[in-house]
Amino acid sequence: MGEKKPSKKIFEYLDYREFLKDYYNTKKEANPAFSLRVFSDKIGFKAKDFISRVMNGDKNLSSQSIPKVASGLRLGKHETEFFIALVKFNQAETTEERNSAFGEMQAVLKVVRFAEKQHLLGHAQYMVYSHWRHLTIRSLIGMYGFDGDYEALARRVHPRITAEEAKASVKLLEDCMLIKKGKNGKYVLTENAITTGDRTSKLALRGFHQDCLKLAADSIDRDPPGTRHISGLTLGISQEGYERIVERINAFRKEIALIAEEDENSDKVFQLQFALFPVGGKD
Repeated sequence: MGEKKPSKKIFEYLDYREFLKDYYNTKKEANPAFSLRVFSDKIGFKAKDFISRVMNGDKNLSSQSIPKVASGLRLGKHETEFFIALVKFNQAETTEERNSAFGEMQAVLKVVRFAEKQHLLGHAQYMVYSHWRHLTIRSLIGMYGFDGDYEALARRVHPRITAEEAKASVKLLEDCMLIKKGKNGKYVLTENAITTGDRTSKLALRGFHQDCLKLAADSIDRDPPGTRHISGLTLGISQEGYERIVERINAFRKEIALIAEEDENSDKVFQLQFALFPVGGKD
């Protein structure tokens, strides 16, 4: 009897730790005797708790251990290439490293012609959050529609982008099924609101928020005070206080989204960021 593998293919994952967890759980379900010790032996680790700590995010895989794990899991050539890129993607320390690894993942997907629509969609969604202009263009299309004039669309974006960048954003949004072309040839939104609640978005949001916070900083010099609002607080709080504030921020964010949704006279796109982060504390 062949070895039972996770129902999802490795190409569907954007988190190698989730892949390892699913692999382990699938094996454990098929054979209760399959323990973490057995799993560690299978992929060549002496410490039985190492793979568990990797799956839980407490440890990273080293460049030497990545191919060892791929071999222990009996991954094929392209699966191994994707796994190596996936680990680099998840363990990247900078946005540049993460986007480079993501490009390697995409290259593997092209080679294996991985064409299941919903799987490609997950990777396309990562790209949507890879640059602030994509969602800005989506909002502009929602307000004004779009008839194919990329020069005019690019002029509506602030700060200005090129027509080629606008064209690339429109194609990406269409690939993600966030916009569609109607029978009259004009593009419209497929949904009025979208959410960032899935794993794909959470991975991409790190770079997205970094870009948007840079935009906010540049806005201080770029935009007159009457067109932007930037304020802040320095707070001394406990963990409990932090959690209460986050709860209020989440509720307020939903209230703001509702105001925007009900605004029938919208004619501009704004980016609103919430940032609450530590700047001092115990050693």
